[in-house]
Amino acid sequence: MEDRSENKIFLRRATMEDALDILRWRNDETSRANSFTKDVIDLDSHKKWLSKKLSQKDCHMFIMMDGQDKVGNIRVDVTDDAGEISYLIAPEKRGRGYGKKIIALVEKEMPDEVKTLMGLTLKTNDASGRCFLASGYTASDAEDALCYSKRIHE
Repeated sequence: MEDRSENKIFLRRATMEDALDILRWRNDETSRANSFTKDVIDLDSHKKWLSKKLSQKDCHMFIMMDGQDKVGNIRVDVTDDAGEISYLIAPEKRGRGYGKKIIALVEKEMPDEVKTLMGLTLKTNDASGRCFLASGYTASDAEDALCYSKRIHE
């Protein structure tokens, strides 16, 4: 992982202590509008889901830090040699280039077994689409969604 000094941007492993932040970011109105699941998620359901995800060895979940500030979270669910990215940027941190940074950082964290990373977004989620494209991902049509993919290891 990256150097954790005061003014550095880095990823650290997510823990149950991050549950409230992740839930707040996920339940934000804009996040829900750009999500495949629009409902507000309650704390109990979220904690159960997060605990399960954190215990799965095929799930890599991180919190992006900018110095001491939590900026967002990113999760990669791995199947075979591919990983599906899901990420959120804290509402108050959006529009500052963190989307591209969190994608670049997670690429470096993935083990060599993960050959390809993919992100599935709603076609209306322009911000995430721009982040994936700027990060070298290729878009393909997937019904009402777009699938962005990039080979990260040979």
